[in-house]
Amino acid sequence: MTMIFLLLMSVFLLILTEQYIGEKRFARETNTIRVQEYYLLCGVKQAESLLREDTLPLAGTFTYTDGTISYQKKSISATLDEVTFTLNLDSGEKTIGMARYDKEKRAMVKWVEKK
Repeated sequence: MTMIFLLLMSVFLLILTEQYIGEKRFARETNTIRVQEYYLLCGVKQAESLLREDTLPLAGTFTYTDGTISYQKKSISATLDEVTFTLNLDSGEKTIGMARYDKEKRAMVKWVEKK
């Protein structure tokens, strides 16, 4: 009887430990996604501001606490520029996004994110 009780308790503790590890992994991944989204938003806003002033170079980087965003600008038409952003986090994750800037509206009009 004691062996069965010990076996059940061991299985129960094993299940709880596995659940805890899974939740911790999920929380870490969620935090990484939030950091990626935040840095990409900051990069797009910073690029948009420089595009309004017509001072965004053809290529460059924005440096943040936990990663860097490199960007490349190219002109698609007389009124449209496309900026490609590559986010590299210090933890190794990489995300690529593309934004289109309308020179007449003086704003980003389209955003596409690739993993």
